[in-house]
Amino acid sequence: MTKGLLGFIQSIFSFTKKPKSCCKECVTLLYPVIDGEASDTEVKYLNDHIHECAPCYKHYEIEKAVKEVVKHRIEKREVPADLIACIKSKLKG
Repeated sequence: MTKGLLGFIQSIFSFTKKPKSCCKECVTLLYPVIDGEASDTEVKYLNDHIHECAPCYKHYEIEKAVKEVVKHRIEKREVPADLIACIKSKLKG
């Protein structure tokens, strides 16, 4: 048996309880909350839910971590004006 904080964290993430019926709504709110586009009510609902539902908490933490990695690892480059013009002309058809 694993002891200490690591054991506690592992026990949370290996939680296999069947997801609640409200998990579908939780997943729907996940990205708007992470992206900062959710209302205060939606944020509260998600936070309340993930504090009670280990699978949803795990999903939330993974998605949040992925967003942070992408945010810091993607190099921002200016798009050449001729590329923009070419794309616009092809879209206009």
